[in-house]
Amino acid sequence: MENLIASLLNGVIYGLLLFMVSAGLTLIFGMMGVLNFAHASFYMLGAYFAYALQDSLGFWGALAASPILVGLVGVVVEKYFLRRVHHHGHAHELLLTFGLSFIIAELIKLFFGNFPVDYRIPASMDFALFRLGATKSC
Repeated sequence: MENLIASLLNGVIYGLLLFMVSAGLTLIFGMMGVLNFAHASFYMLGAYFAYALQDSLGFWGALAASPILVGLVGVVVEKYFLRRVHHHGHAHELLLTFGLSFIIAELIKLFFGNFPVDYRIPASMDFALFRLGATKSC
């Protein structure tokens, strides 16, 4: 029974993650009129920036710096790539950002490898928020 509950919670967490990425895609398209299929790649890029900066800036410094770096990458993509194809319509934007997502994924594989990285959270946050199953009473 405990495995079933853990699996259900993992499924809900994964579904919420997919919702967050799709909501970002919808928000960008609704506000800017840009069909950005590289949105999830920017999300991934932020996670890898935080991983790469953790040794030099610490956990909290990397957590603060990585969104700024991803924002700067987004500004470069907007200024030098998306503005050039925006007047051609949504199909060109879709092709550009879809290709950009492949390029970002391959760059991540080039620099970090094609395997999961060993990311450690600080000891102050390394605890269980809740426990499944029966707990011992005093």
